[in-house]
Amino acid sequence: MFAHAPFGEAGWDAALKALASATGSSRAQLIAIGERHTLFNWVTDIDEGYVEDFLAIGGHRPDVNYRVAASRGPYQVAWEHHYDQVRAASTNEAYMQHVRRWDAEHGAQMMLAEEPGAFFGLAALHSGSDGRTTEAQRQTLVDVAPQVMAAIRLQRAIEHQGADLLRGSLDALNTAAVLLDATGRVCAVTGPAQDLLGPETLQVRGNMLRSARPDLDRNLQIRLGLALASPQAMPSEIWLQPSSRDHAGGPLLVEICALPRQDWNFGFAPAVIVTLKTPIGFSGDQAARLSAALDLTPAEGAIVALLTQGHSRQEIARVRGVSVQTVSSQLRTIFQKAGVNREAELVSIARAVIEMASR
Repeated sequence: MFAHAPFGEAGWDAALKALASATGSSRAQLIAIGERHTLFNWVTDIDEGYVEDFLAIGGHRPDVNYRVAASRGPYQVAWEHHYDQVRAASTNEAYMQHVRRWDAEHGAQMMLAEEPGAFFGLAALHSGSDGRTTEAQRQTLVDVAPQVMAAIRLQRAIEHQGADLLRGSLDALNTAAVLLDATGRVCAVTGPAQDLLGPETLQVRGNMLRSARPDLDRNLQIRLGLALASPQAMPSEIWLQPSSRDHAGGPLLVEICALPRQDWNFGFAPAVIVTLKTPIGFSGDQAARLSAALDLTPAEGAIVALLTQGHSRQEIARVRGVSVQTVSSQLRTIFQKAGVNREAELVSIARAVIEMASR
């Protein structure tokens, strides 16, 4: 049943229910816990509200959840004997109330795999009436574990294929986008996005999307964390100014949006899309041409390019992350270099340069 689970609409639910029956358990559980949050938490025959209750108490944390704290190495069973040891040393009342509320205090579990950013676990959850697990029931868990892990790997391959298809569609639309899976790791980058990534903008480091500036990176990670934690999270945006004012590539609008998720999703499919946009009509090539033609710095060339496209001084200040006074001061320098006295004259010359270069 686990071998066929990835291919059926309710395949995983049916396989887990069969496991619950084979281990004399009221419920079976398949869970993946990441560094920042729970990737998924599937429990058979559980009432609505269980997952929300689990998340509310931080059930993924070992200092809260005695099952997580009692976890052993891959394919090694932990059961009530190990739970008792953890609870004797430290008992978290919020989690105790949680398992008693959902009648799942006893049972046995096994870590299937531990990977960077996540580990996968399988459990037989016993209610008060089920009593404690027996050796035979725990052996059933041991016997089925390799098949469950093989099915997870197959599910992963299917989800990765979906990521590749989505990336191909975005490439066809010439969309600069970075796709993150449920662990927050980069699973796909479109060609246009590759052109915008770099040390002055955003980077992919250790399979994570990062900003070169610590303050912006903190903001970015907070926004990504919110989108990863909830598919219902509202889209958010960040204006990213390159760390060097002389960078000709211009500012980036970074839009972060959570993607819809299927009920049975293992976290490998894209969970968040990050799109990268330059200001409307902005062209790094235009800025470079203007810089060369008028003997401007790259930053000054970017300002003239934006001004030529109809942006006001206030808009230019906002997208470049500076004050209006700074833009006005830079324009005075640009006027001197270009030999003009007014914006209209500067725009006229700039448009002529751009038109000549495009011929």
